[in-house]
Amino acid sequence: MTIFTGKTEAAAITAGLDALNATREQVTVQVVTAARKGWLGIGHREAQVDVQLKVPTSTTQSTSATPQPQASEEAQGTSVASAAPRVAAKPAPTVTQSAQPAQSAQNGAQRQAAIAAVADYVTTIVDQLGIQATVDVQQPARRQVRLELATDKEGLLIGKHGRTINALQSLAQLFLNHHGAAHVVVELDVADYRERRRTTLARLAENTAREVVASGKPIYLDPMPSFERKQIHAALAKNRHVTTYSAGKEPHRAVVIEPA
Repeated sequence: MTIFTGKTEAAAITAGLDALNATREQVTVQVVTAARKGWLGIGHREAQVDVQLKVPTSTTQSTSATPQPQASEEAQGTSVASAAPRVAAKPAPTVTQSAQPAQSAQNGAQRQAAIAAVADYVTTIVDQLGIQATVDVQQPARRQVRLELATDKEGLLIGKHGRTINALQSLAQLFLNHHGAAHVVVELDVADYRERRRTTLARLAENTAREVVASGKPIYLDPMPSFERKQIHAALAKNRHVTTYSAGKEPHRAVVIEPA
């Protein structure tokens, strides 16, 4: 492999072309490491690409193959001419079919690189908060990643009403969105806080629904992040006596429960 670096992938490719004294059409390029701008100055990384000169095998084959249809045409007349379009049409679908798996593989590699990098990103932020923690990366589904943090300062990492860990989770999601994994949903957890919070939200939803039915008046819950609002909506989705919706603007958007 011949690796070249640059602030962007384009800059790294240009460096490779200059070093090999070649044009873009004369080389093959493979992205080894995507460039990363970082977030708030953290996690910056230059792009790395593998630039190789193409082997001119296709040119040699096509040159040697050129006299054959001419000789055959002289011997057989128009029969070869009618067969020529079928020979020329074969390479086109082959290129398309091979390009699709290659692009899919590159996207998958970029997504996995972002998932691996987000753990380092969160660890760096937590360390700057003065909290020593280890991060265990779990991937329960293809487009879902879970970061399990272990620390002896669980309360400090969770924060009041979960504000600290929710803020860290928002930063981690933004990191993935900006590094080729926008469709991957990330969840941060410490000391099984998320499961305890889900239980609390389900109980809150049921108790509030009973109060709404008894009073006949809507109730506004405290503002919550979007993933917690979804849990409230899901908890009351089958309740025929109340309806739920979200009102307000982020970060003060809240769930409203009202009589059906």
